[in-house]
Amino acid sequence: MTASYTNDPTNRPIDRVRLEIDDRDTIPETDALLSDQEIQYYIDSHPHILLAAAAAADQLGAKFADDPKSKKVGDLEIDYGSEGRSATFKATAAKLRAQVARSGAGIFAGGLSKAEKVTGRADTDKVQSVFQVGQDDNTGTSGVLSS
Repeated sequence: MTASYTNDPTNRPIDRVRLEIDDRDTIPETDALLSDQEIQYYIDSHPHILLAAAAAADQLGAKFADDPKSKKVGDLEIDYGSEGRSATFKATAAKLRAQVARSGAGIFAGGLSKAEKVTGRADTDKVQSVFQVGQDDNTGTSGVLSS
């Protein structure tokens, strides 16, 4: 498992996801909750970096669902809260999705103006729709049926 954190979330998407889900403890690598490859999968699978982080947090919430709510070794006790680590990651995922929703980053509706449609048709790099206005018009006939 490869796990790294270079403290460069602005330029390195894996660092951004690790920062958002608080998985920055990668030394030794076995302390990381997710591998770089797993985080890259979420980045590649989602249109927004915060949605990738939310998916990673959901996965960690599922991973810790059966964990105890606290741990005690001698006099030392760690309390993960009434719901445990699972709830913490699920809350993180919900917070990240809410940030995306508030920013409007996940929403796009194209072709709403005539100018945008004309520009889209003229863009040679854009995949053009096979559907066009008048595609079913049969201009080769007069419209009169012969017997």
